[in-house]
Amino acid sequence: MNKSEESGTITVIAHKTGLIGEEKTKPSFLSAGPPQANILPNILQPQIRNYLLSLLLMLSVTGLSTSVHAAGPREMIYRAFVEEKMEMWVEAINILEKEYSRTGGTDLLYELTLARYGYIGYSLGIDNRSEARKHIGLAEETIDILTATPGYESSAYALQAALYAFRISMAPWRALFWGQRSMNLIDKAIETDPNNPSAWIEHGNAMFYAPSALGGSKEEAVKSYSRAIRLMEEEMLDIHRWLYLNTLVSLAKSYRETDNRPMSLITYRKALEFEPDFKWVKDDLLPELLNE
Repeated sequence: MNKSEESGTITVIAHKTGLIGEEKTKPSFLSAGPPQANILPNILQPQIRNYLLSLLLMLSVTGLSTSVHAAGPREMIYRAFVEEKMEMWVEAINILEKEYSRTGGTDLLYELTLARYGYIGYSLGIDNRSEARKHIGLAEETIDILTATPGYESSAYALQAALYAFRISMAPWRALFWGQRSMNLIDKAIETDPNNPSAWIEHGNAMFYAPSALGGSKEEAVKSYSRAIRLMEEEMLDIHRWLYLNTLVSLAKSYRETDNRPMSLITYRKALEFEPDFKWVKDDLLPELLNE
């Protein structure tokens, strides 16, 4: 049941009790004397109980629906990733868009671009190319602002590299041209800030997905993802929590591709230690590996 249905149900219950929207008439038996004096409480008790239960239900539903939203878009994105509720991710992007339009803050722009980055990957994963193209275009419109902002250059280069990689996944025949652009940006991101985990994540992605003939290497991917994870663990930013979990998954898959099943298991379990409710690992990836 969605929120509007729940609200409608609560309203119907409240009206059925006769305590909302109806004017009461005094029962005629009130004038009948002492024997009838206790009848009114007995009649109203079920109505009052139903009303109070409805009120408590309404308050609890309201609390559940607003608790995540009150925490802000960062928490919404994290919960969306962990619980596989991507509609919440989209809502968080909308909030960030409005806030950035209002304030123009660079921090918000980075957070918005990172949110788009994650959502583009998800959209491509479910073969929703139109949605992916939309957010690639929106990210490309503002990425130069981050590139020109001190402190954000390395992350901006890494995000630009990822946008090229996303486009390659939809147009593989352009891999030679865009692939080189993407790799140059990754190198630039690492050169600008060798301690930026995002730069090493994109290096790991490039090594994992590129064919060996074009320089790809699952072994190198393991090294790059491991370095990114170590850097995030040294300074775990709230905005990077979902990215940390996603990188653990990438590392586990890289271990599996290099026939290191024990380390793949260890890495999946490490992800669950960090977030026990991580559905993707708990319900899919880990059971799949254990059943091999």
